[in-house]
Amino acid sequence: MLALLLAAMDATVMGTVLPDVLADVGGGSGGGYAWLVSGFMLAQVAGTPLAGWIADRLDDRVLAVGATAGFLAASVAAGLAGSFAVLVAARVLHGLTAGAIVVSSYVIVGRAFGPERRAKAQGMLSMVWGVAAVLGPVVGAALTEAAGWRWVFYVNVPLCALVMIAVAVGLPGRAKDPAAKATRPRFPLTEYTLLTGGSALLLVAVQAGSLGLGTAGGITAALLALLALALLRPRGGSLVPRQMLSRTPVAGAALATVGACVVMYATVTVLPVRLAEQGTSTTGVAFVVGLSALGWVAGSMVTGGLVTRHGYRPPMTAGALALLATATLGATGHLPWLAGLTAGLGTGAVTATTLALIQDHSPPDQLGVATSAATTLRNIGSALGANGIAALSATLTPTSATTDPAFWPLAAATVCMVLLPSLTAPRHRTPAD
Repeated sequence: MLALLLAAMDATVMGTVLPDVLADVGGGSGGGYAWLVSGFMLAQVAGTPLAGWIADRLDDRVLAVGATAGFLAASVAAGLAGSFAVLVAARVLHGLTAGAIVVSSYVIVGRAFGPERRAKAQGMLSMVWGVAAVLGPVVGAALTEAAGWRWVFYVNVPLCALVMIAVAVGLPGRAKDPAAKATRPRFPLTEYTLLTGGSALLLVAVQAGSLGLGTAGGITAALLALLALALLRPRGGSLVPRQMLSRTPVAGAALATVGACVVMYATVTVLPVRLAEQGTSTTGVAFVVGLSALGWVAGSMVTGGLVTRHGYRPPMTAGALALLATATLGATGHLPWLAGLTAGLGTGAVTATTLALIQDHSPPDQLGVATSAATTLRNIGSALGANGIAALSATLTPTSATTDPAFWPLAAATVCMVLLPSLTAPRHRTPAD
């Protein structure tokens, strides 16, 4: 949980310290600063499937310690960076290792607790994302104010060391599979290229404006992304479970994961801006964002037990309805605090349930790639939500100062991507292992 918290907070802290960073090392001209965030996200997309493949073939301690050591090295490099280029390179390494840490944390817990207790344990891990959404900006601002922005990265060093010692000493080794060792499968380079290339191009497409690529560049990236992902379907299986590429409950869970993250990040991106334009105080805006994070924590914690007792469909459907309420409230402008709360509750419930479903329906020897695929889907949904809703809000004209018509397409997407898959999800748990 500590390792996952470090990786999750690192993804949220940059927005808080960005002004101080640019004033120190430069990079603010021409929109180049966007690469500090985009470089992290793109590298995370590249590192996540690789980590999943490794997790299924090596001892869990190897991936956990190796990823944390890389994260520590990236933190030192970021803290010592004397130029913008070096800092971007450090953030790329941060993204690679953060993706591996996320996969490692979920795989370790998934194996350690087994199918019967896995959902509840994964719910505890999922709440870390909500905690990080609150702590990341706060801790980043406090450290920057007290000691400078470099200490935002230096503080990771002793915590990473603690994680590596705890994992190396306290985590039991995984039983070796002689048959798996004898086969020594080759790394699926073609599948990896299509998966990471398609995902990265999709992220580039939704961030084309901030990256200075323009509308034509965004459309080109989107078309290439769709082509790569279409070619992935007949070639998948080693990095993406085949169940995720066909009409199965796992495919529905994958779609719902993307949809939930789209709603969550669209809400916390646009809602604060709209509230500020209406004259809401900074404290009031922070309250709404904080409710969404706390809702994610609560939704994740409660859902784990519900999945264990009642199966996948009830908590997943409840989460989908909460997200639909978020989109409706966002469109009408009513009760923004409730929109933030239901966004967190719904996302926590849906993502915790879908992760349990994806892991439960994956063979034990594919737990790593199944987890990495779910993580990649979250990253894609987050980017689509944060950037897509901003583009829609800038295009559609509101009928009043409090309404936002961009949330109506979001409501339609919630029905198609989250509610319908939840209604067809299996009623009872059927773990593969």
